[in-house]
Amino acid sequence: MRVAAVLIGIVLGWGAFRVADNLWAGRHDNTPISSSSQAPSGALTVSAHGLILTFPAGWINVPTTPNKLAQFYRANSAKFPQLSAILKTQLSNVQELRKMAMLVYRVETNGTISGNTNVLIVADNPPSSQLMPLLNGAVAQFGGTDEQESLTTFGRYSAALVTYTVPGHAGQPARYGAQAYIHGAASTPIITVTTLSAADATATLRQIADTIKFT
Repeated sequence: MRVAAVLIGIVLGWGAFRVADNLWAGRHDNTPISSSSQAPSGALTVSAHGLILTFPAGWINVPTTPNKLAQFYRANSAKFPQLSAILKTQLSNVQELRKMAMLVYRVETNGTISGNTNVLIVADNPPSSQLMPLLNGAVAQFGGTDEQESLTTFGRYSAALVTYTVPGHAGQPARYGAQAYIHGAASTPIITVTTLSAADATATLRQIADTIKFT
């Protein structure tokens, strides 16, 4: 079961990625992975690999291929210094970024980052109930704590929901994650939201994942 091989892809803080399986190991080009468009309301629609998600106003889609990421960094380093500092670190870690179908940050009006979302898509779609025993305790492998799993739905699709805490370290505050393993028709999108509040992480994941569409 391919999802079992992936287990759990956690964002430990803003930009420190640990992914359990090399989903896009063969990807060494600059072909765009995701595209986005913004509505007059500020809502952001992001598309990648046959998946569409809509984010509330304040979210910024970050390209995950080398050339586009470098261009994004140059264009936004002055406007979003905190985000740009994170992206500068990621410029040396493009192999990790290429594994992401989507990488989207929530940036407040003062430029601070208050959340991020990453999406992996696994070409396997076991029933959500079969995932539960595989996910139990998986967060601990990546330094997470307080793991809770449950079955739920997002939009029209059944899903396994995992919530957890990423303890603070090196002067950084604790982060809180909420992760959806969504049972699609032919794949399992794994949507991970990380914020500074447990309630915010779960509510934000719900707000985003409920918009899921497959093309």
